[in-house]
Amino acid sequence: MEKVRIEELKPGMILAKTIYGIDGRVLVREQAQITSIILEKLRELGLPAAYIKTDDDEQIKPDPVSETTRMDLIRSLSKLEAQVRSGGNVSFASSKRPLYDLVDEIVTNKNNLIGMTDIRLHDDYTFGHSTNVAVIAVKMGVLLDYNQLKLAELAVGALYHDIGMTKIPLEILNKKDELTAGELKLIQAHPETGYTMLRQNQDVSTVSAHVALQHHERFNGSGYPRGIVGDAIHEFARIVAVADTFDSLTTEKIYRHAKTIPEALLLIESKKGTDFDPAMVELFMKVIDIDKIASTY
Repeated sequence: MEKVRIEELKPGMILAKTIYGIDGRVLVREQAQITSIILEKLRELGLPAAYIKTDDDEQIKPDPVSETTRMDLIRSLSKLEAQVRSGGNVSFASSKRPLYDLVDEIVTNKNNLIGMTDIRLHDDYTFGHSTNVAVIAVKMGVLLDYNQLKLAELAVGALYHDIGMTKIPLEILNKKDELTAGELKLIQAHPETGYTMLRQNQDVSTVSAHVALQHHERFNGSGYPRGIVGDAIHEFARIVAVADTFDSLTTEKIYRHAKTIPEALLLIESKKGTDFDPAMVELFMKVIDIDKIASTY
């Protein structure tokens, strides 16, 4: 299996992984042969890359979370963003069942490591990113022997860590040019915005809401919004800081190449003790399937 960017895809290649739309619909199934018509449609939709079968493909090890659960979460996040942007009543209820399913699946499949990064359509970045961060964070929580309640609170915090971004105009989020000072300030306000949104919902605990508030804090105090240091940052937020950075670094975007997973791991390792809690970096390294990753690059 090989990850191939959209500009390098060619008719006749065989998909190794199903491509989904933002609403969970199957766009192109695994094992399908790429045609010129399919290729053009994927370009129109903004797909940055795809996984393609190779002659030396081996049996793919199962991931800890099913595609069904992932897609249910992505759909629920898409619905939530639409509610926020339309000014309607915001309900977190649609995410509850698939989020609990995510926790149950990770606990049940605790020996399954995290392998390939998923590839998302351009408009699916936020939803797919939040879901991946939740998967990584809960997997780390399992290794910390968290009970079901703590895993659920961690999952909620991780899934909604970027909820404040839904208050930022799409033209700023999708901007390809350098952000102005005012735009950057608006984006850097999203942790506090997200915290406020979550605290207004009685179904979200204070602990979960603090993940949204603190996930951009850094272990040496160089983060934002408050510049707090070390153990003053909640443990859940220290977990999510690593998971958030990893998924962001390894996500393919239509306007820039992602880092390879080995490159991302080296970068995170280099920031141990400065940006990230060293214990959380070591824990994170234990949930990544290096063998599976190496076979896809």
